[in-house]
Amino acid sequence: MTGALGSTTLSVRKVDGVITPYVHDRQAEPMGPGDITVRMSYVGICGTDAEILHGRMPDTFRINYPHSLGHEWSGTVEAVGAEVTRFQPGDRVLGHGHLGGNDWFGVTHDGAAAERFTVPASLCFHVPDNTSMLSAAVIEPFACVLQGLTSTGGVNAADTVHIHGLGAIGLNALLQSHHAGAQVVVFDPSEVRRKRALELGAIAALDPTDGDVPDLAATATGRPHADLVVEASGNPFAQANALESADNGGRVLLMGVSRPTAVPARLGLIQERDLVVRTSVGAPASIWPTAIRFVRNSGLDLSSIVSEIFPLSRGVEALAAAQDTATNVKVMLAPDESDGSSTSQPEL
Repeated sequence: MTGALGSTTLSVRKVDGVITPYVHDRQAEPMGPGDITVRMSYVGICGTDAEILHGRMPDTFRINYPHSLGHEWSGTVEAVGAEVTRFQPGDRVLGHGHLGGNDWFGVTHDGAAAERFTVPASLCFHVPDNTSMLSAAVIEPFACVLQGLTSTGGVNAADTVHIHGLGAIGLNALLQSHHAGAQVVVFDPSEVRRKRALELGAIAALDPTDGDVPDLAATATGRPHADLVVEASGNPFAQANALESADNGGRVLLMGVSRPTAVPARLGLIQERDLVVRTSVGAPASIWPTAIRFVRNSGLDLSSIVSEIFPLSRGVEALAAAQDTATNVKVMLAPDESDGSSTSQPEL
């Protein structure tokens, strides 16, 4: 059993087919013997949250309304269930969210966008000592990317990588690919996101609306195609462009989540160029220990993708800001200072 406990919560509700976000106080739910109670430190606003808000999630994700958001999170343990031995009050924690099948904490089940929430202890991990709570709250999309890249053969310094879409998934793909030494070219219509990508190591950041993506890449780097292409937006035109980006024998990883939409796409390129096309959604429990070690050992600061932090009481405003891609890169929530928490909001 998961859910927010007794204080300010960001949720969405569906009335007469219309989905709207709202901030409210929520009645406490009992903590089971295998659960822990967590005081929220940070929660990320994800592209998936926007898909939920606009009713665009694939039908395979069954969402019950009203529904509290929040599947990218970090927090501090306040209480533990009778059967919990791995955690104690005061521990810094984060969690993977995979409840089995296609059930996910914060996506199909109530999540962490609350001052306090309950979560099964079996989903949780300790935050490494050298990792900030803000960076820890970004490990969820980092783990999603690590799962996708691992399942697609990995990335190394010999690769040219094209990334389409510069939300949290795309920027984490950039961080991992750059860390591996790969040459990374990114595509996104948002100037502010392209600028952030250049700061994080992309050798070129291009607007895909300016022309054909291979021509744009060739102009910037001298090479039109990539060994590995990551599509991270879910935009159907970007999905079609991902095929155009891939070189002979290339790999295409489709990670963006959206309802299927028909657009012109040259599917024959899959055969003509002998492409490997895969998809990866979410971060199963098995990848999380590896992702956490990656962040701990590499020293990567995942908070570098964060552009703005809103107090939880302004959660509806935060959702709107996260969808304003011309202004924001990654939007986070934190508890209100007036609630007695000591969460500090760093300079960004």
